[in-house]
Amino acid sequence: MVYLDWAATAIPERELQIAALNLAMDTFGNPSSVHTEGKRAQTCLEDARARLTSAIFSRGGKDGDGRNEKGAGRLVFTGSGTEADQIVLLSFLQGLKFRHGVQSPHLILSAVEHPAVYAQAQALQKVGFEVSLVRPDGTGIVEPDKVAERLKANTVCVAVMAVNNETGAIQNIAGINDALTQAARNLHVKKPWFHVDCVQALGKIQIKDIVRAASSAAFSAHKIGGPRGVGALWLNEEINPLAVGGGQEGGVRSGTENLFGALGFAGCAEKAARDSDTNQQNGKNLAARLTSGIKAIPGALVLPECRQDIDERYSPWVLSAAFPGLSGEVLARALSDAGFAVSTGSACSHTHKERDSRVLTAMGVPEHLAFASIRISTGPKTTTEEIDAFLNAAADLYSKLKT
Repeated sequence: MVYLDWAATAIPERELQIAALNLAMDTFGNPSSVHTEGKRAQTCLEDARARLTSAIFSRGGKDGDGRNEKGAGRLVFTGSGTEADQIVLLSFLQGLKFRHGVQSPHLILSAVEHPAVYAQAQALQKVGFEVSLVRPDGTGIVEPDKVAERLKANTVCVAVMAVNNETGAIQNIAGINDALTQAARNLHVKKPWFHVDCVQALGKIQIKDIVRAASSAAFSAHKIGGPRGVGALWLNEEINPLAVGGGQEGGVRSGTENLFGALGFAGCAEKAARDSDTNQQNGKNLAARLTSGIKAIPGALVLPECRQDIDERYSPWVLSAAFPGLSGEVLARALSDAGFAVSTGSACSHTHKERDSRVLTAMGVPEHLAFASIRISTGPKTTTEEIDAFLNAAADLYSKLKT
C-alpha cells in the first residue's frame, strides 16, 4: 500500500512508541500517588511535558533552541486534539452571565474549521450561543479583517485553525490576532479568547509564533507518528473548564494521566523538530511534483485552482484535487483497490455526513468539483517514487472511470 493519507494519521514512529511504552510500563505508578512509584511516574510525566513544550517552541533544525520565549503559559495533556478543542469551547458555558452580562455569548469561527470545532460550535448554538462563520476567499485563506469585523461586545471566543486539514491552507494567525486586538480597542471591549487548532501544523510548519499569538492551541500526537488517543492543549491564559474531577493537569483535564501517550508524543515531537529543515524541503519537493503531476492529467484540477507547484500559502503536506465526472468516493475506493490510500476529506468526520465538502464549498468551489474531490496527504516517509506511482494510477483510473 502506498500510503497518502497522513493527514488522517501518520505512519507510527515504531521505535519511539515502543521506547515510550517500555518506560511507561516500568514507571507504572499513578502520578498522583505520594509514594516512590507515584513520584517516579510524576517525574516522567513532567519530563514529557517539558520536552513537548520545547519541541513546540523550537525553531526547528540546527537553529532550534526549544525555549518558550514568551516566558509564560502551560501545556496540558488531553485525550485527543478534538478534546483539546472542546475543552476551550465548552469552558464558555461557565459563568457567562456573570462575566459578560449577556444571555447569548457569541463565537466567531472560520467556515473551514475541523469538525472538532465546527460541530462543537453547532452544538453550543443549540443551547443559546450565537455563532458567526467567516468564509475564506477562493484561496481557502481567511482575511484577518473579515474575522475582526465580526467582533461584538458579547464575543467570547474566536477560533481559526492554523493549517486546514483538507486544503493545506495556512491561516495568518498573527495577522488575525493583531486585527482582533485593534478591533477590540476600537469597540472598547475586552479582546476575546483566540483559539487555534494546530493539529495539522505541529511538525509540518513552524508554529512558535502561531502558538504565541493564540490564547490556546490544540495538538494531536498521532498526526506526527505518536500514539493515538493523546493530545495536548497549550494555554497562554487561564481557563475555567466545564468538566471537573480529580484535578489532574492543573484542573484543566481531570483523570489519571496517560503516561505512555505523553512520552510517545514528546519523543515524536522532538524528532519532528530535529528533522524540520530536511522534512520541509522534502515536503516542498513532493508537493511540487504532486501538484504539477495532477495538473498534467487531462481534466484533473488542483483545489484551489490558484495553488502553484511551490506555494508558501499552503502546507506542502496536504493537497486537494478534483477529477470531474467521477465521484471522489469512487476514485478513492478504486485507488485503494489498486494499492493507494487517499481520502475524500476529514477522517475525523466519522459518519461522512459532511461529504458535501463543506470546506471546499465554503471557498466557493462549485459543488460538482467538490463532489469529485479527493485529499492527498504526504509525510516524511513519502518518496518521489510513490508520488509518481500514484499519479500514473490516478491518470489511468480516471480515464477508465470518468463519465
